[in-house]
Amino acid sequence: MKLVKSINIMENKRAVVWLNVAAIALGIVFFGIFAILAELLQPTAGSEETSLIGLFLFVVVSFVVIIVHELIHGFFFKVFNLEGKVKFGFKNGMAYATSPNSYYTKTQFLIIILAPFVIISCCLVLLYSLNILSASFFAIVAAVHAGGCSGDFYFALLLLKSPQNTLVEDTEVGINFYQKENV
Repeated sequence: MKLVKSINIMENKRAVVWLNVAAIALGIVFFGIFAILAELLQPTAGSEETSLIGLFLFVVVSFVVIIVHELIHGFFFKVFNLEGKVKFGFKNGMAYATSPNSYYTKTQFLIIILAPFVIISCCLVLLYSLNILSASFFAIVAAVHAGGCSGDFYFALLLLKSPQNTLVEDTEVGINFYQKENV
């Protein structure tokens, strides 16, 4: 195997700033998307009053969503590599799950990094559809979560640009891309 690219997110201050700016921009875009979705699912939902309790619930739910997001990453790390050890942490304003020195195919790693966005977004849509979440609460939580997926989307973009035979090594600071050498 030949190392083709090494991505170090955790120790690259410029990348951290860029990802945080991208998270804000994505959050705004996704707020529009989820607000439109809320209107399409329940056109008569209307707007709700904000309150201190609502703000507190938003903070609690957002914290829970972050934890669940990282647990989903960890679950899929284990699905594709039972022997790999999964570590969780928080650094540079980012929560993370990692399985250092574990190797995954391009498809496996795409599933690992995109699963939290897909699963959590679908769960939030379901909760809203069942009238458990209000329209504004749904749109805000879903948008904040989607914006927080900026690092995952960045890795997905890099992976989609890489050749099909790419092998990905998860590291404690990012990921490494390998290519099988021709024999």
